[in-house]
Amino acid sequence: MKKFIAMLTLLIGFNANAGLLTIDLSADEVSVGESVLVTISAQDFDETDMFWFDFNFDNSVVSYDDSSLSSGLTLADDDPMFNGLEVSAEDFGLAFNFFTDDFSLMAAGDFVLATFNLTADSAGFTDFSIFDLVVFDEFGETAAYSVAFSGASSVNVSASSIPEPTSAALLMLAGLAFVSSRRKAK
Repeated sequence: MKKFIAMLTLLIGFNANAGLLTIDLSADEVSVGESVLVTISAQDFDETDMFWFDFNFDNSVVSYDDSSLSSGLTLADDDPMFNGLEVSAEDFGLAFNFFTDDFSLMAAGDFVLATFNLTADSAGFTDFSIFDLVVFDEFGETAAYSVAFSGASSVNVSASSIPEPTSAALLMLAGLAFVSSRRKAK
């Protein structure tokens, strides 16, 4: 009986999916107007022709720069049959969809799924997360994958305080008044 249980465990272990999505942020603190580079990497992906997920963040704090998107996969915009990765801005953040009917474009193994910039629009704090990850294996069944962060999982956007020109002028006048009063006192 012990041999049967060991063999069953071994078979289940070999069939388990060990796929992983890793999210890496270039910074965990930026100022308004600066960008943070987001890299989503896939590891140990079984061959698939379709997957999708939602990348959630606060749109009022950071915004997606669609011109900065690059990927180890074919982008749907670059393919005449619209096979490949498509990223669209949504109210919750970004929606990622991958579909191909061309076997040479299938996603498999280790690859950079997406790299893109998020620009800080206003002061605040936002978390990043992946929801509704669905990956189909070669038999059309959904497969289980996990998500991990390497480094920060959130960004704090601070507003840099730049003095207004009138404030700077008032400080200069106060400094001149102070210097001239010291000269008169001598």
